[in-house]
Amino acid sequence: MYKKVALLLTGLMFFSAVAAANTPQEITADAKKFDGTVGVYAKNLRTGKTYAFNQDAVFPAASTAKLVVAAALYKYLYPAASPAKKELYDQNIDDMIVVSGNDSYSAMLEEIDAVRPDALTRVEKDLRLRKTLVHSEAAYKRYNYHSVTTPYEMAKVFEDIYRGRYLGRQKSDVLKNKLANTIFRDEIPRYMETPVMHKVGALDRLLCDVGIVDDGKDQILISVYTLTDRPEAYASDYIAKTAAKAYNALRRK
Repeated sequence: MYKKVALLLTGLMFFSAVAAANTPQEITADAKKFDGTVGVYAKNLRTGKTYAFNQDAVFPAASTAKLVVAAALYKYLYPAASPAKKELYDQNIDDMIVVSGNDSYSAMLEEIDAVRPDALTRVEKDLRLRKTLVHSEAAYKRYNYHSVTTPYEMAKVFEDIYRGRYLGRQKSDVLKNKLANTIFRDEIPRYMETPVMHKVGALDRLLCDVGIVDDGKDQILISVYTLTDRPEAYASDYIAKTAAKAYNALRRK
């Protein structure tokens, strides 16, 4: 109990400190000190103001690739599907997003391969994703991962979902609701005192999170990818603190 209280007080003290003032230069200094490789992209969706550091570097996509898979299902498989298939897609998308279910992810990749093999590449082309490759042999040959992306491009995917301009308002709202109710509360949400919708991803050495912090006045899009040999907690702390600082630097005071 005392440990939990101490951790909570530490978090509140940190958030109070960063809420005072943060600058892009401070975020960049933190990124340069990170023991590993990091990429950051953030944007105030109201004002258009951005922050970027190594935003075009290619990282393993991990579970953030599930955003592209969900978009492919809704855009290219869902319209012609039977009611039973639509229910199946809905269930698997819910599992992929809310609890990051890998079995559902694998099942939906198999479904895409069987029903509409070009769906993922079509989404990548539709959204003008030049470096993002999902479920791709070309990605595996070049990067040794089947799915790769950049902090900027996955932020772009998230923004397109948020604005409803790719999937339409109804399906975007469904995804936004799932992203706002994931079981994961570390990384971007950790120090936030306002609603967050996000998708986290993790692999050996990799931890990433992309999401939107909505305080009712501003919506701050944040995408952070990390690679490090340090324990996952090190990367998690970095992402949480960077998200808080990026939110504070870009929001209107």
